[in-house]
Amino acid sequence: MLQDSNPSADCYYEDFVKGSASESAVFSVEVHQAYRNVDLQMNKIRQADHVGSASLQSETGYKIYCFAEDDWKIEADSHSSSPNYLSPSGPNKATLTDSQSLATLIGTMTTLDEAPPVFTKLKIQDPTAANNAIAVTFALNE
Repeated sequence: MLQDSNPSADCYYEDFVKGSASESAVFSVEVHQAYRNVDLQMNKIRQADHVGSASLQSETGYKIYCFAEDDWKIEADSHSSSPNYLSPSGPNKATLTDSQSLATLIGTMTTLDEAPPVFTKLKIQDPTAANNAIAVTFALNE
């Protein structure tokens, strides 16, 4: 179950959504301009045991969670010229509730079947059996 109270726990929502470089499953895009649409290509999913990642399976439904944070701390700290300036504790982040609400709005997304069809049966009857036809029987896995 996702949680937002302990950042070092296994199911911390920010890590769950962003993925992990050590598990070869990183899902993030930096957007430096407000109100700009971006595309994120995902082809892996983190394994539940957090020791790796697995490829997405075709024709499988997945829930999509999103996470956002701004770079206010970085921007503010680099331009602090006021003697009364107090550095923010960190970036403004989307809450777990917001991430879950958006996942509910998005719904389950199903991957496409990108595998080519394969002949599972191919049979040609004796071509000399008829003078005006050749009978071919075949079946596909789709």
